Amino acid sequence: MLITLKDKGFQFIPFKDYFDQHASRFVILRHDVDAKKMNSLESARIEYQMGITGTYYFRVLPKSYDQQVIREIASMGHEIGYHYETMDTSKGNIDQAYSEFCSNLLNFRLLYPIITICMHGSPLSKYDNREIWKKYDYHSHGIIGEPYFDLDFSTMLYLTDTGRRWDGEKVSVRDKIIKEAHGNDGSDVPPALHLRHTKDIINALNNGIFPDKVMITVHPQRWNNNYFSWLKEAMLQNVKNQLKKFLIKRKRTL
Repeated sequence: MLITLKDKGFQFIPFKDYFDQHASRFVILRHDVDAKKMNSLESARIEYQMGITGTYYFRVLPKSYDQQVIREIASMGHEIGYHYETMDTSKGNIDQAYSEFCSNLLNFRLLYPIITICMHGSPLSKYDNREIWKKYDYHSHGIIGEPYFDLDFSTMLYLTDTGRRWDGEKVSVRDKIIKEAHGNDGSDVPPALHLRHTKDIINALNNGIFPDKVMITVHPQRWNNNYFSWLKEAMLQNVKNQLKKFLIKRKRTL
């Protein structure tokens, strides 16, 4: 998929460069490092070898946060960002959530000059981490962007591998665009596009029907070249998808 995007003339940019870019065709390649941090290091190396740069968002958890991994990924030209989830960790206490956010951001900035952030959306949590910004303003900390607030998704496509599929909006609890901000829920794909599998994206590119501007979000823990690791992730995600469908249906009835 990345090779095809490059061949079709797409420019890969970190999210921080979106606000100054003038390319007619570009990809914001976002990576949410939720777990298996070494998978993220491997994907960063592959992209570096291809001349591709993206953005890697790290959580404040041992399975994600690793100073050496962060430094190495940054050394390859990738952007590092903070994958915040303090409304979850503070159990909905917005003031405590903000205090934790500020402290975590300072610690991250000892490793990298972070200027973009992105919320982590835990499907089992009853809290939305974006709620913190109803009271506080991340721009006051020199943050220039949060994808769910600062990207114009009315003019660009959003693809995420949530649910191990590119059309996973039906099994995504939080990884969706805010309707109020952009006039859609992030699941709107042009009628001619049916993008479920990676090969569907490649076919759309080869057929000239793929949009010129896109953010692609990947979770590197889902991608494995070891069969048993791949199978374990596939089986676990299938179970998660059924649970997510139940949670989404239940939320709609409340």
